[in-house]
Amino acid sequence: MSPGLGQVFSRARRSVRLLGSLLFASLTAVACNNGSSLESNESPPPDTTTTPPPDTTTPLPPVDTTPPPPDTTPPPPPSADCASTDPGGTPVHVGLAIGPNHIPPAKFGSTLFTGTQITATTDSGRTCLLSDLAAARRANVRVFISFTGSEQHYRDANGFSVPMWKARVDRYRNLDLTPYIADGTIIAHLIMDEPADPGNWSGKVVALSDIEEIAAYSKQIWPTMPTMIRSWPEYLKGYEFKHLDAIWFHYLDRWAPLDGYIAEHYATARSLGLNIVGGLNVMNGGSSGSGIPGKHAGKNAMSADEIRSWGEKLLAEPGTCAFLFWEYNEAYLSRPDIKAAMQEIVDKAKSYPTRSCAKQ
Repeated sequence: MSPGLGQVFSRARRSVRLLGSLLFASLTAVACNNGSSLESNESPPPDTTTTPPPDTTTPLPPVDTTPPPPDTTPPPPPSADCASTDPGGTPVHVGLAIGPNHIPPAKFGSTLFTGTQITATTDSGRTCLLSDLAAARRANVRVFISFTGSEQHYRDANGFSVPMWKARVDRYRNLDLTPYIADGTIIAHLIMDEPADPGNWSGKVVALSDIEEIAAYSKQIWPTMPTMIRSWPEYLKGYEFKHLDAIWFHYLDRWAPLDGYIAEHYATARSLGLNIVGGLNVMNGGSSGSGIPGKHAGKNAMSADEIRSWGEKLLAEPGTCAFLFWEYNEAYLSRPDIKAAMQEIVDKAKSYPTRSCAKQ
């Protein structure tokens, strides 16, 4: 081969190697793009078939299985949110518990409401639940508790996972909640939200037998704590629930007329033998004429008159054991007209006998 021809082949080989390197780099860059540019929004959690993200509320198991030496370091002081577990005195509960879900525990003593729904949380690996319950007791507030949090922590590619749900609950099984159950501070365990929504459960719905199983599991741990689910009653038809006590569903203007809504859903709930936690979706369930923008685009919050008329009628329904508004929003609740309407509804709820949500 002549020297000139060899140089041509050499340059060609170098060009091929350079082209291959550029192609590899391009493929690698594409593979690393995981779609993280999507912004969070108010829509339901995405339907995913991947393993849920790590549960950051509990430490990951150590890689080394050798038992560590005893930890003699004094624990750090709790944060302000978990500073006190003093249960205070005996609470005084008047009428039906009523209020928006997710009232911050720090606000318990400064609102007009007597009920809420909270999610058990941890601080530095320790539970804040006892301090939250102590705050509720001191303020005479009654609470529904979710021990499991967002459904992303107990679903997998097959939908709802009973073992994952049980593992979430087990984080709190050694807490002595009996005093708070006995004095009515704890109304019920909210075991699940919207079992019929496939968007929550990897494109599937939750089996009724699974609902009964987790309700029974809750009763194994806390036999005297009532259990509650948020669902439309019609989804639960055709199954005998022995360990489920109550069902929560709330009214929106689009379900109008109210009388038809009551006739259909309340009758079904009673046929199931379940107590009813009534409610209003005050943030997104108002009529088009309410004049108050809702939390989501294109939605309306309820007006003061809607809260009064709809709330009073639902409170009067037999079988109602509590009443929840969706959801706590300080700006909305601080409006003078809304605050006045809420005060009227709270006073109305206080006029009824105090009830347990446990099945009799």
